[in-house]
Amino acid sequence: MKTLCVAVVVLSLTSVGQPAPLVCEKLLKPADKAPDFPGIWYFIALTSDTCVVTTLLNYVLWPSYSMNITSMNTPNVYNANYRIKTYGYCGTESEDFLFENNTVFDDDVNNFPVIQPEMLLQSGCSDCFIVKRKDKNIDMLMLFSRRQNVSAAELNEFEKQAECLGWAKPEVLNSDHDFENCLDDVDIDNPELLPLIFQRLRNKYEVPFKCMSESAQTFHKAVYEWAQQQWATLW
Repeated sequence: MKTLCVAVVVLSLTSVGQPAPLVCEKLLKPADKAPDFPGIWYFIALTSDTCVVTTLLNYVLWPSYSMNITSMNTPNVYNANYRIKTYGYCGTESEDFLFENNTVFDDDVNNFPVIQPEMLLQSGCSDCFIVKRKDKNIDMLMLFSRRQNVSAAELNEFEKQAECLGWAKPEVLNSDHDFENCLDDVDIDNPELLPLIFQRLRNKYEVPFKCMSESAQTFHKAVYEWAQQQWATLW
């Protein structure tokens, strides 16, 4: 019995200690097949290499997004019609994109990619796709689904992908996708938005405050280390 107990403990420790790199390797692989793009998709959650971007987006604007994708006449070129709702105000925007080799490119009228590409990653969710966007200053990971909400297990997988990248915990966006009943066109300068934003921040201040605190500490540490390095070069 002792031998059996020791074996169980060893196996359990091994299983806890070793699978993380394998899990991350799987989760961060490019998707092995393209989604069937045409139709309506909902923007469920996002994460970034810095919590500031995602936290401010979700706790200041508190948006809900959806997009209706249609095929264009040119192969692999699609149009995405975005709809956004924030505090009851709605807006729309439209853009074309090119999809080739598991990569999404913003597209100009001549079908030439115009910015950094976006890579699609693996997802265990059958009606989802995950986009990894690499920009000059900010890297982001975005989860889209045919459904307005995903299961806890599917969201947990997305959180694991963020952990594998060493990024902030994902922010789940507003799921109010009633775009038929809107107050007006969304305008960030609208003075009526300010009291709504302040009210949300008063009620949900813990997360933004924690993010700002951690970001300030990271910044101060980076400045201190840089100053140390510069000082060392003087001697």
